[in-house]
Amino acid sequence: MLRFAYDTINWGETCDLAAACAEIREAGWKAVELFGHSLDWLGTPAHLKKVMDGLTPATLFGSVALPTDEQQRQIHLRRVEYAAEIGAEAYGLVGGGRLRTRPPAAAEIGELAGLCEDLARYGAALGVAVAYHPHTGCTVETEAEIDALMNQTQALTLCLDVSHIALVGEDPLAHLRKYRARTGYIHLKDWADGSFTEMGRGKIGIDFPAILRELEQQQFSHWVVVEQSRSEVSPARSAQVNADYLRSIGYSI
Repeated sequence: MLRFAYDTINWGETCDLAAACAEIREAGWKAVELFGHSLDWLGTPAHLKKVMDGLTPATLFGSVALPTDEQQRQIHLRRVEYAAEIGAEAYGLVGGGRLRTRPPAAAEIGELAGLCEDLARYGAALGVAVAYHPHTGCTVETEAEIDALMNQTQALTLCLDVSHIALVGEDPLAHLRKYRARTGYIHLKDWADGSFTEMGRGKIGIDFPAILRELEQQQFSHWVVVEQSRSEVSPARSAQVNADYLRSIGYSI
């Protein structure tokens, strides 16, 4: 049975987290991805547990930048430790800048791979899967770039986002099959008219029922996170619409 979680990204990095978690719970979600929040802001694990009030901390998410440095590495090591302390199963990473004028250089992917693999090996020892998120506008967007990153890493996993795969003209189902052994968790959201939207309301042909059937056939045991980055309605309403959509196609959240 697939395990679903909902992301806090739509509420913002310094939102009223207790209120956001309450709205996520009210929509029926039982688990949450904590997106981009600083550790100082999140507070101690005991404090966070009170704030989440029954929600399971599925995953924690942060961003990386190139060039890398020791300060950045230490920040992410602490974030991986925090993920382990709160019981999150994965730590997602996005980033590395991308110039629109050219694809990433081999050295840039190599530098990103070195940092991510270091964090992934540290996370593996703590029971946390570190997962890089291929993303439009970041160092790694395409299948060829994912291959280059995977070829230079072993412990690192992927957070595959079906919308970002589709937005670079590639097939989410093919990626789920190709990278099955290296996928740490999944992001779901849709896209229409130049912005992200609720699942089932997109216009780029993402077949969510087929994607979820594929994950079921794989007996995918990791988190499937609905991560709608922004919406035209309130974050609470989007959380409800996404929950209703999954229920409408036969899934319990």
